[in-house]
Order: sequence, then structure tokens, then C-alpha cells
Amino acid sequence: MQKLQLTIPAQDRTGPAIRIKPREVREWLENLPYLDLQRAASITSQQLRIMNRQPMAVTARVETLGDFLNAWQRLSSSLPTKLNRNDDTGALLKRLCQDICFGYKIIVNDLVNKKAGFIETRQLPQALLGAIYTLGLQLSHYYSHYQRAPRALWSECLTLFRFAMENDRAGYRGELPGAGNLQLDECFRLTALLRQTDPYHLPTGMVAALDRYFRHHMALSTIDPNPETAGDHPGYPLRETWNPNDSQPQSALFLHVDELLEQLAGDIDKLAQYRQAQAIGLPSDIPASTLLHAFRQLHALWEEKPDRKTDREETHARIELVNGLDSAYCMINQGRCFDPALFINPGEQDVIDIGEHGALEASANTLAPAFNCASLNRGDGGVAVTYHGVQKPYPKVGQLVALRRPDAGTQGNWVLAACRWLIEADAGNGFEMGLQYLSRDPQPVVIRLPDETGLGGEYQPAFSAVQKRGAERILTLITRNGQLQKDMEFSLHNKRGPNRVQCAEQLESEPGYERFIYIPGDG
Repeated sequence: MQKLQLTIPAQDRTGPAIRIKPREVREWLENLPYLDLQRAASITSQQLRIMNRQPMAVTARVETLGDFLNAWQRLSSSLPTKLNRNDDTGALLKRLCQDICFGYKIIVNDLVNKKAGFIETRQLPQALLGAIYTLGLQLSHYYSHYQRAPRALWSECLTLFRFAMENDRAGYRGELPGAGNLQLDECFRLTALLRQTDPYHLPTGMVAALDRYFRHHMALSTIDPNPETAGDHPGYPLRETWNPNDSQPQSALFLHVDELLEQLAGDIDKLAQYRQAQAIGLPSDIPASTLLHAFRQLHALWEEKPDRKTDREETHARIELVNGLDSAYCMINQGRCFDPALFINPGEQDVIDIGEHGALEASANTLAPAFNCASLNRGDGGVAVTYHGVQKPYPKVGQLVALRRPDAGTQGNWVLAACRWLIEADAGNGFEMGLQYLSRDPQPVVIRLPDETGLGGEYQPAFSAVQKRGAERILTLITRNGQLQKDMEFSLHNKRGPNRVQCAEQLESEPGYERFIYIPGDG
């Protein structure tokens, strides 16, 4: 067998050896303070880090790691869906998972790179399974938290799976405590699929949703050395980096998703029709509209990888930005936040005065300060920015953003954009974000939708813009989610007064906004 280069902690052979008995470790883990998740995760990780530096028999280490993995599963299942901003329990559990992974990689390293007896070598498939599984868990954590994943995680995962393929171990199936009966190939393929979704472009919560979806349809994807299949879609080459110019190793592997792509297309139709995640076999608490958006985005990505039409140039300009439709509205509306009470006196006033006066001191609206960012690169269609600091909340993928260059003087007008990808710093003190421009000259307006009786309902903030689609001049409107539908008539108030208009076509639906074409109404 060939040698493997793996990242593992150095073994401490200077002091006296510590005799570690798996039964005693199991009893200690069973008595952890599980009601105090943070403390339990911390002391468990500390103890395992000490054990990882100690020489141990392979069979004892495998058994002990299984008990630690079971404890990790128990702690993870108790983690609240929404954590306090200052709660670092999730980071502690990620560290514990990393320590468990180190343990499995130590076993692989000892069995592959050193001489081992026949009995010990029999543990190799289980160690490979545990290492690939826990590497996948770490990558999933980074993806779902929009944090940049260390390159070594995917590199080692790919290296271990390639080793398993070359040594006829990829089909191995074994029991991992707390995780159930798993197949090595499926564990790696799940991680490869999630990586291929372009996870930093996905809406919040969709990494976990796609994880469940892929598990449900594992039979519809394959990995093999052949780049072509009977389907229309060529296989995705599994490289250590995203650089397409990287040379392929002789043992190149390809991920094939033809059947999964067909399933995805059918499930998009079901979601569009029934508007419930249960319609495609997923839990009902997954928001159907966000899931539908993620599915459509993934289908477009896999069916035909879009190419950037314009080059990007490196820049280092100062950028101010605010996130969310309401904050963007306030900035673009000359510092006046949207509040119907400031604009409307029902029964007396039919015209809304927009942007003519500063915000009233008595306004109850509060606005978070703008993020002071720096641009990384820009093109005709967008810009990438970076932010270092502790200001929260960060923007989210699919959210509306308003940005401007404060050094540009009178030319530094606010521009509307959408967050297309986001990578947060692991330490939680900054982010990098990709923005696509939506409008360079957005106009703040107010819309009033009909209520159930057909009369005027609530007033809502929105943006209008005159844009081009090819040679055609179109009127577009950006609104909150779930406000408009095609063919709906509503009132649009701008500086010239109220106008009756009609929604003609939906251009885009994102988690943070929707964009439509509207036309003047008959009235």
C-alpha cells in the first residue's frame, strides 16, 4: 500500500505511558454533564486531545473513538436550533468532531505507514469510514455557517477515499456509534455532493436541507474514474481545489449526477405546485419557498455551469453597506425610514411625500450603522467586499443590500445589490461577500396592496427602477417576500403621487426580496 500524508497530532512519547481502558472511558463519557452542553463539549474535547497524543493499541483506539463519537452525536442532537450570538457551543462541538477525526486518522496513519499485524489491519476500513465521516461533518459545519473551510479537510477526504477505491475498500459498510450503519462510498459521496452545490451561495439553512435530500436519494449519484456516462451530463472532476487548470492525477475520480438532476427537476415541479417540503419527503419545518429557490439554483448550476461574462479587476476602495430591504430603503430615501404613520393620514392624504424631508426626531425606527467594508474586486455586474469587525448581524445570502463609496463625493449614490455568496471568518469577526448589482438608480416608493375585501390594505416599502432587458425598457419593482403575484393590481406611490399599476411578471424570488416587472394599470 502507498504511503499517506495526513494531518495528525504528534505522539507524546517523552513521559510515562498512560494506560487507557475503553470501559473506563465509556463510563466517564456516560457521566458527562449533558445538561450543560458547553461544559460537556469542552471537557470531552480536552480529554480526547490528551488521549490522541498517547500511544494506544489500534483496537482500543477504535473502540474508544466510537464512544466519543456517540457522545458527540448526543451533544449535537441537544443543540438548540438557534444559539445565542455569544454561545460558542457549536464551535466546541466542531472542535470535538475534529479531535475524533484526528483519532481515526492516527489509526489510518499507523496501519498504512507503519508495519501492523493482520488483526490490527482488519480495523483499517472502520478507521477510513470514521475519518471520512467526521471530515464530512466538519465540512458541513463550515458550509452551513458560511465559514471558509480549511483546504486540508477536503484534500484529506479525497485522498482517503481515493486510497479506499484503489484498495477495494470503498464499498465497506460498518456501524459508527450514534450515526448508524454507514457505507464508506456514501459518506464521501454525500460530502462531494454538498461541496458541488456551491454552498456559500445557498440560502440560510439549505445546506442541512440538501444534506437530508441527498441522503434520501443516494442511489441517484455515483463516483467512478470515468468522466462520461450514458447520460447527457459529464461527470464533475473531484479535484483538491476549484482551479480548473489543476492537473488531474492519474487516479482521477468523477461525480455523476444525471439521475439526481432528473429527480431534482421533478421535485421542483412538486414544490412549485404544493408549496410544502413534505411533498418531496422532507420535514414540514423546512420553508418550502426557500427550498424551492435553492433547488432551482442548484438545478441551474448543475445543468449548465454559468460563466462570468465580464472580467473582474482587483480594487481596494472603501465601501459602506447596509443589509435588508428596510435599512436599504432608509438610506436611499435620504435617511428617512419607512413608517406609514409618518407619511399617511388615512382619509385625509392620498399622496405620500417621499424623500422630501429628513427623518423626524420622534421616529421610532432605529437603523443599524453601516458596515465599513473594503472592495476586493469588481466588475460590471457586481463587487466582492470584505469586512473585519464585530458588528452584527451579518448579511445573508439572498438578502438585499445597499452600498456606496463614501469617498466618491456626489457620485457616491447608493446602489441596490443582492448578496450572492458569503464566507464568514472562523473567529466570527468578519466576512467576505459577493454582491450582484440590481439597480444603480433605485427609487424609494410605497405600494399598497388590496386586502381580502379588495380595498386598500397595508402600505409597504419598495423600490422601483427603469431597466433594460435586451433592447426593451421595463419597469421593475423590488418588494418584500410574499407581497405580489402576477396579474395583481395595486397602488404605487412615488413623488408624483399614487398610480394604479399591475404586476406583469416575476423576475426573481430570493429569501430577502422579490423582483417584478410592472405596467401601468387601466385606471
